[in-house]
Amino acid sequence: MMEKTPYDTADEESILDYAGKLTGKTLGEALGEIYLDTKFDEGLRGDVHGKGFFGQILEKEYFFIENNNLPEPDFLEVGIELKSAPLKEVPGKGLVSKERMVLGIIDYNVVPEKGFSTFTKKNSRILMVFFRWVSGESIYGYRIEKVVDWTPNPDELRVIREDWDVIEKYILRGEAHLLSERHTKYLAACSKGTGGDEDDREQPFSDAPAPQRALSFKSSFVNNIYKTHEDVNQRHKSLMTIENTGDSVLSSWPEGTSFEDHVVNHFAKFKGRTCEEIEEILGTQLNERSKSYYSTLSLRMLGVNGRKVQEFEQAGIKMKTVRLTIEGKPKESMSFPAFKYEDVAEQEWEDSDFFQQIDHRFLFVIFRFQTSKPSEEAKRSLVFDSAFFWSVPQEDLDIMEWVWMDTREKILHEDFDHFIGSGDNRLIHVRPHAQNRNDTYPYNGNNYTKRGFWFNDSYIKRIVEESKEEGLTAGRSD
Repeated sequence: MMEKTPYDTADEESILDYAGKLTGKTLGEALGEIYLDTKFDEGLRGDVHGKGFFGQILEKEYFFIENNNLPEPDFLEVGIELKSAPLKEVPGKGLVSKERMVLGIIDYNVVPEKGFSTFTKKNSRILMVFFRWVSGESIYGYRIEKVVDWTPNPDELRVIREDWDVIEKYILRGEAHLLSERHTKYLAACSKGTGGDEDDREQPFSDAPAPQRALSFKSSFVNNIYKTHEDVNQRHKSLMTIENTGDSVLSSWPEGTSFEDHVVNHFAKFKGRTCEEIEEILGTQLNERSKSYYSTLSLRMLGVNGRKVQEFEQAGIKMKTVRLTIEGKPKESMSFPAFKYEDVAEQEWEDSDFFQQIDHRFLFVIFRFQTSKPSEEAKRSLVFDSAFFWSVPQEDLDIMEWVWMDTREKILHEDFDHFIGSGDNRLIHVRPHAQNRNDTYPYNGNNYTKRGFWFNDSYIKRIVEESKEEGLTAGRSD
């Protein structure tokens, strides 16, 4: 650190005021105001790319903090950690979080010894610098969109603590090698490193080597912070405009009850009721012809009047409604968004859109037909059956990776006639996801019918059947 910083390291207001000067400027512009010798002038902005460089230069050259991996916060005297967070432009959504926020490498030996303090010592308060990432642009050209002074509210901290307990339990059981981001909601254990055996670490309660992992906030949680928190420059103003990302389901959350049990308990009183009866109990009337009828009804059962659940948005939880025939067979397969062929061709598995869509928790809400002719049965006559949380088990994820890799290989060879089908019994399959024959995506100068990944109906049936052991509680957690 330089002899005298442009701010008082022991004064949080001085730190926040100095950080606030970043908003609206590129990194190069902000640094140019400090280094009058043109050290960061336009001519030096060329070939500076790469993951992590922005944060490193921000720390060292703007805040004069030496890059380190110490367990203490960067602004030690006031207990504030510094993190940078890239945003990307998504058509129809505007700026959204580009990736998870890595908080620090997990030391499998230290976690059992120091517990939750391992997290709170460093991350109880974080100064988040959100910047606009642009492909091909030098990091000095990245514009800072917002600087947020973040501290978890009580509900967020409670969920984060639950997530920590899940991670800690895996370590204590000697199963650190089985940790995954999909086991938790806000706080995750993400892979960190090259992915090879050289990243493996010893764990204290097993001889099995465990891949190196880091504590991180999920991209969905980071995105919610960006959307709902004001810039530090607005902190003294009485009127602040922030985005509403959904209704909360955490009102009257009883002590001693987990987040997931609290959610599924909302559904318990509706078991065995028809959709029409549920509407009457709730004092609402929905459009039976709407494609979103079941999802809207499920939200109302949760006490949510809007279209989104705040905590689900933060955790990346996806609610899926399933209709079962009277014999217990799903009415249809479960679709995921259509993929762009060039994206699949260029991505790696763990960075792929499909992996991001399935590597999280699902909330399944199950309705059941009462007759053997479901096509003739009105929506309002279906009966609510159950609700449960679920994550893709690792052994199933391995199969899905194989299908994805097979799909990628066939796209690269422009073989669009032999994708894995539902009859191949691979849990998932690839099939058209288009409105009509003209609904296409381009690839290598040609247009091809939009396609997507689908969960097989037989796989959905298995998921539901396995959840029955738990009833209206959280489903499988592996």
